[in-house]
Amino acid sequence: MKMQIATEDDIFQVAQLYFDVYQGTYPDPLMKDLSAIRTFIKSNENFWFVTKNDEGKVVASVLTRYDEENLFAKAFGAVVRNEYRVKGLMEQLLSYAINYLRENTKGVDIVYSTTRTVNEAAQTLTEKLGFKKLGIFPNAHRTNEFETHCLTAIISETAIAKRKTNYKIHHDIMEMFNIAASEVGLAPMEGIVPEKPSKVLLDPQDLEVINSPQFVSYRYNFLKNAKELEFEFFPFHLPNLVILSPDQSIELFCHLSPLDGHCVIIGGKMPSNLNFTELFLKSNRLLRDAGARYIEAIVRADRPKILESLMKAKFIGCGFFPAFQKVGDQRFDFVVFSRSFEIFDFQNVKLKGVNLAYLEQYYRAWKRTSLTPKLMES
Repeated sequence: MKMQIATEDDIFQVAQLYFDVYQGTYPDPLMKDLSAIRTFIKSNENFWFVTKNDEGKVVASVLTRYDEENLFAKAFGAVVRNEYRVKGLMEQLLSYAINYLRENTKGVDIVYSTTRTVNEAAQTLTEKLGFKKLGIFPNAHRTNEFETHCLTAIISETAIAKRKTNYKIHHDIMEMFNIAASEVGLAPMEGIVPEKPSKVLLDPQDLEVINSPQFVSYRYNFLKNAKELEFEFFPFHLPNLVILSPDQSIELFCHLSPLDGHCVIIGGKMPSNLNFTELFLKSNRLLRDAGARYIEAIVRADRPKILESLMKAKFIGCGFFPAFQKVGDQRFDFVVFSRSFEIFDFQNVKLKGVNLAYLEQYYRAWKRTSLTPKLMES
């Protein structure tokens, strides 16, 4: 067996690998687009790793994206041919990929990944390599059925040492923080109830969805370069639609996958006195009508008022990522939120360790958000 960086000569083989294993149901369109595969392989920020057997056939694959500014990488798309799954190939290939990044980039403080829960193998694999469990994404993706994924990461001591800690945790995410803290080894933190707004907040008026990827990308980059975005950190995602008001005082950028309705809120421009809760509530309805069945957002953990607005808009905290974003000499914690329009089904979920604790915490938060007090008592 030989592990290596994929080349353009491997394009057809890797596409065939994902088709053979998933029978065309893999939710990431990258694995079906030969031109996109070529672009990924040729990029300096992306690394596609493969294992080949003695006959030169690609039998395993895993991809990584690298962010030089934040010194982290995302590993995803891990797949092994069925007949090779008992040989420990993915553990070897992922270990090879991580070591390659450490030796051939400007640094990797964090490597993170999401793992499937339809069986325990993926969770066991990342656990063996030192990934810590940071959260859960209920019914986040759809292949043959809706799948729940887990958030995991290797977080270096260097990253933890730079972590900003002089803030207080929103009291409603304290339970989730405590699970992550026990997993990673973080010191306890104090909870806080956010203060009520000190000024009158303006409700967003008419909003509409503009689904025009090239315009949206141009507009997003323009506002980002002009530093006009309120929040704009969602690694490795580019917007392809925007929710905006007629006067463009509000512009909320999102990425929506047409294949499985997975949507992420990437960032936006808006007035400082905007009612964020109403913005997210209206955006939820617009995105659902546009085809989203699951929405994800991440917010810095030291911004309790925005966290409060998201939770009032029926987003539920599902993950806590310590030391995620690098700004100067500090690294900031983030809270991951999700909003699903599907009926939850966890019968096919097989969870290991604290992943079950995250799911139980999520379910309790869902009951607080979605049920009346009378129903919660039953």
